[in-house]
Parts: sequence; C-alpha cells; structure tokens
Amino acid sequence: MSAYQASVGPLPPTLGDSLPLLIGPVATGFGRGSRKLGIPTANLPCSLFQQQLAELPCGVYVGWAGVRGDVHKCVCNVGFSPTFEGAENPEKIVEAHLMEEFDSDFYDEPMSVLLLGFIRPERKFSGIDELLATIRADIDAARDALESSPLVELQSLVAALPMGKAASFTLLELPGGLFEAPEALRDAPDEASSAMDSAQLAPPAPAGFEWGGVY
Repeated sequence: MSAYQASVGPLPPTLGDSLPLLIGPVATGFGRGSRKLGIPTANLPCSLFQQQLAELPCGVYVGWAGVRGDVHKCVCNVGFSPTFEGAENPEKIVEAHLMEEFDSDFYDEPMSVLLLGFIRPERKFSGIDELLATIRADIDAARDALESSPLVELQSLVAALPMGKAASFTLLELPGGLFEAPEALRDAPDEASSAMDSAQLAPPAPAGFEWGGVY
C-alpha cells in the first residue's frame, strides 16, 4: 500500500464561501494527544457552541489559532476520535494542535480558531502507529499551506479579532470564495466583531472536561 500523502484542499462545499470562526475557553480533554501521541491539542467541545457545530463535517482542517495575543498555525480534527475504541469523545470536539511550544496550560483563557482548508475526513485507523504517521503528514501539509498565499494573509485577520470570555461560532461570508475576495478579507474582522456582540457565555463543561488547560 502506498504511503499516505496529505494535501490541503478547499473547505467542504456545505460551507459555501464561508470560513468557520470559533472562539471559546479551552478544555483539557482526555490527554490522549499529549500522553499517547506526543501531539498536544487545545480542545473546544461542541456543546460550547450550543450545537452549532452539528453540521460542520467531521475531518481534519487547517487554520490559524489565536491565544494569549499571538496567532499560530494549527491543524484541527473535528469529530469523535473513533480510533480510540471504547473511549471515543462523548460529543463532537474541535481538537486544535498549535504549531508552537508553550510553557504552561491555557488556564481559563480564550482561544480563537479560523478554519481555512480541509485535508481529509475523520476515519478509524488500525492502530496508534498508523494514526500518528497520518497526523504528522497532516501537520506537514498544514504548515506548508499556511506559509503560502492566500492562507498566510489570514493570520492578520485572527490577530485583529477581539477576545473575551464569551463563546461564539461564526461563519464569515467571503463572496467569491477564499481565493477571489481580498476586499472581503479586509471586512471580515468587522463582521466577526458584530457577530460576537450576541455571543453567549460558556455553558458548564461536559462530563470528562474542565475549562482551562491545554493538554
């Protein structure tokens, strides 16, 4: 069987010309990314957004993540972690691996994630070794895409977003699509700020999670 080759493509067509933007406090999750795989993730459970993520297709995305005043490349799995049979996520979760080293957890700190591209659907792997090799390939593909136009320009959009304790899920409309709308990219921070005016405070953490912390 040939080796897996990761590549970044457009977002799922169900999103149209919209970019998903998620903002909320980070959940510790179950520690699988750090302890078992050596790839820590910052997690945002679906219930944080009042089930607005229900229609977001499961799979691996690339994007920019804002935390502690800085913006970092990230690769995100949206789904249920089916490879961990018997210990799957109890709900759909956004698990973001930030391509940066951190010296402490994100205790009760907000994170913003802007999804820009799609790598592959979520799937169940035969074991940890296959999963880990695939994740590493996904990270390499995401890094390359985020260092190239037009995705690299979106870093400044995330940097311009206001951050607070409220949780929000926004679809930023980009008429003509990501590759055709430089004017829309300039207007996107204002649209996001307007949508966040009606954002809701985070609900209680679901079973198995605690707000704050990154691993």
